[in-house]
Amino acid sequence: MNLDPESDEPLTDEEFDVLERFLSSNAVCDDAMDAIMLHGFLTAIISGPNMVMPSAILPWVWDARHATRQPRFLSAGRARKMTGLIIQYWNDINNTLNHCPDLFEPPLHTTEWKGEEVLILDEWCEGYCEGIDIDREAWEPLLERHPEWFNVILLFGTASGYRELAQRDYTVAQRRSFANLLTAGALNIHQYWREERRKSMEQGERPNMIAAVSRPKDRTGNHTGRSELDAQDGNGSEDLFLVDSLGRTTEDAFHPLALSPLSTRITREGTSVEVHIYRAENDSRDGWVLEIIDSLGTSTVWDDLFPTDGAALDEALNTISSHGIASVTGGVPEHMTKH
Repeated sequence: MNLDPESDEPLTDEEFDVLERFLSSNAVCDDAMDAIMLHGFLTAIISGPNMVMPSAILPWVWDARHATRQPRFLSAGRARKMTGLIIQYWNDINNTLNHCPDLFEPPLHTTEWKGEEVLILDEWCEGYCEGIDIDREAWEPLLERHPEWFNVILLFGTASGYRELAQRDYTVAQRRSFANLLTAGALNIHQYWREERRKSMEQGERPNMIAAVSRPKDRTGNHTGRSELDAQDGNGSEDLFLVDSLGRTTEDAFHPLALSPLSTRITREGTSVEVHIYRAENDSRDGWVLEIIDSLGTSTVWDDLFPTDGAALDEALNTISSHGIASVTGGVPEHMTKH
C-alpha cells in the first residue's frame, strides 16, 4: 500500500501546536482528548495485542467518555487537516517505538509539587488506559503476567490509582522516578506484544482486527454510555488494509470523502498550501468546492462552486500566480471565505 510520504514525517512543533489548540477548542466537546492524552492512547493502540482500525479509535479521540459527540468542522478540508495531523502523530509514535525505541519519550507537561518541578503523568496514563480498554479482554493475560509493567500507568490513569496516590505520601524523588518507570514499562509492553504478533504471523495466523467502535469499560468495570445496538452497528469492513504491516495508517482510513485526483500541494517562495477539490457531502448545489489550507490549518474556501475539478484547480493556480501565495494564507478577496 502506498502511503503519503508526509504522513510518515514527525509532527513539527508548529503542527503539534495546531493539533493541541484544536483539541482544546470549542470545536470539540469538553471530554475530547488533549494532545498528551492522545499520545498515551495511540501508544497503547499501536503496542497492543491486536490491530485496531482507525474507525474504532477516532470517536474516542473526539469524546473520550462516550465516543458519541463529534467535532464541529467548518469544512471538509479542515476535517482532513486535523485528522491528517492525527495520522502523522500515529505514524510518528509507531516509527519511534519500532525503529528507534531509545528515543521514545511521552510528551509530558510539568507542574510544581511540594515546591519542586515534577512531570504530570495523569493525562498520558489516562489515554493509555483508554487504549487498553478498547481491547481489554486481549490485554488481560499480560496485565496478569507482568503487572509491574503497568504499575505507573494504572497508578496515574485509573480512579483506584488516584485513591492510592492520595493515601501515600510520595517524595519528590519518587514522583520523578515514576516518569522513567513509565517509559520503561511502555517499551516493555510494546516489545512483548510485537514479539507475540511476530510469532503468530510466522505460524500463518492473520492478526486480529478491531474495526468497529468498541465500548471501553469505565474504571469500575461498567460499560460507558453507548447502547448495545450502537456497539454492534457496522462491521468496519471499509477499514480493511488501511493500517499496513508496519502499523502505519493512512488518511483514507478516516475520510471516505472522495477528493478529486487533482487535489495537490503547491509550494511557492518557501510556503506550501494544500489544495483540496471535492464535492461537498449533502450539498444540494451541483459543482466542485475549492479549498486551500495553509500550514496552520487555516482554510480559504471559494464561495462559488466550479463546474469541473479542472476549473477549480485552474482557479487555484491563477490566484496564486496573480496574487501570490500569501493571498491564500492571509487576507482574502470578497469571493472567498476564510475559516
